[in-house]
Amino acid sequence: MPKIAKVTALTGVLLLAWSALFASTFRYPFFFDDFHLIRSYTGSEIRSAFHAVIDPDKIETPGLRPCSIFLYNFQGTLFGDNVVAQRVFMVVLTGTFMIAAGTLLLEVGLSFLQLATVFTLFVSSRVFASLVLWVCLSHLILAYIWIALTAYFFVRWAKRGRGFLFVLMLVACTLATFTREETYTLPVVLPLLWLISSFDREKWRRVAIAAFSMLAIVCFHYWLWHFLVPNALSPEFKLSAAKRFFGAMAAAWLPCGSNWIGFTDNFIGITWVTFLIGLVLLFIPLARPHSRWRFLGVCCLGVLLSLPALGVARSFGIALPTLAFMSAISIAIGEIHIQMQSGARFQKWQRCAALGAIILGLAVGVFGGIRRSNYVAEGMHENSATRMVRDGRFLFNMFDRPATIPEPRRQAGLARLAAFGIHSADDVRSLDKTLKENPGQYRQPTSASNGLFLPKYDYLSF
Repeated sequence: MPKIAKVTALTGVLLLAWSALFASTFRYPFFFDDFHLIRSYTGSEIRSAFHAVIDPDKIETPGLRPCSIFLYNFQGTLFGDNVVAQRVFMVVLTGTFMIAAGTLLLEVGLSFLQLATVFTLFVSSRVFASLVLWVCLSHLILAYIWIALTAYFFVRWAKRGRGFLFVLMLVACTLATFTREETYTLPVVLPLLWLISSFDREKWRRVAIAAFSMLAIVCFHYWLWHFLVPNALSPEFKLSAAKRFFGAMAAAWLPCGSNWIGFTDNFIGITWVTFLIGLVLLFIPLARPHSRWRFLGVCCLGVLLSLPALGVARSFGIALPTLAFMSAISIAIGEIHIQMQSGARFQKWQRCAALGAIILGLAVGVFGGIRRSNYVAEGMHENSATRMVRDGRFLFNMFDRPATIPEPRRQAGLARLAAFGIHSADDVRSLDKTLKENPGQYRQPTSASNGLFLPKYDYLSF
């Protein structure tokens, strides 16, 4: 069976299982930024995205992301307020990203079993749920698709040197860069990926040409962004930026997230970290030098892919470093299995014990990720108090500029808020103040809380 067919089948099975587990979320209404981003845009609004911030309301992060507005316009025009169709589209879009990423991982040397391990951990993780459940993050998933294709065409170009692969790489890189700024790390990430997968001294010129070409695209976008867009973000090299970076990187290792509340979540998190430490301690003395190099290199990829957190750390923006770190875990597991099966120094009970520990550790990661993903879904529930506050800010125009929201969507949102006694911006401020000063009132729904509850974890938390 061709590689892409295997990856597609694996992706389909995992996404069907995830969709079955989280079927109730497919009817959740629009949330927060969805209200004004997912809609039909006028021609002037689309044109303005090429020389100004993508958001005509100037509420969102000031980024030069003109490709995103085409996707939002497509979603708003084709699916409108049909939230089920919107969420099915999100799953399909994520599946496309996984197929592209899976094909890339097989191309750089992972086995299909290792890929299955990576994808199972990824799909069950907190970051996956955070990414899929928020409709307006479709542009981020699209950027991931272009990034994965850029990397795939880069590897193929480095190996074969065919001109059309180089052109496809540049096109994918350009589309990714003008969709989201995560591509800024590619000129460094992709040469390292080549070194890990198939180092060949004779082909370094191709790698250098590709890397400098992508660097030119990234530099042009950065210059254009800061020239055209007021208040454009720049990376900060402060203690707070370092804290964001290390926090995002740590969360990418943990399917259950890095913030733990309660005995059960702490136990799961500590067990997973213990498993990782034990895995590394077992891997280092057993692994062949080549496998150690691959493991270290993939970990470095994860570190580099976490660099966007220096600007703004987003709990939903660590899918790429998560895939990198999960790949490192699969490399370690694969090497340990090979060495223990081929080495005469290991007795049968030792092999069985190692295999059992690995299976148990992976099961803890998957279970912990699904458990935390349920809390992510809880944060987007219609009765979530934090969701009410965020929705109210848009529906009652509490920003500096009014949000452009289709009128039927606005009325439906206002009706949902009114059902919980929220009729004005003052009610939203009052609820927000209560959540900060007396959150215990909403920990468990009571008559005083009017049916609202405070989620255990905020949707935007790591």
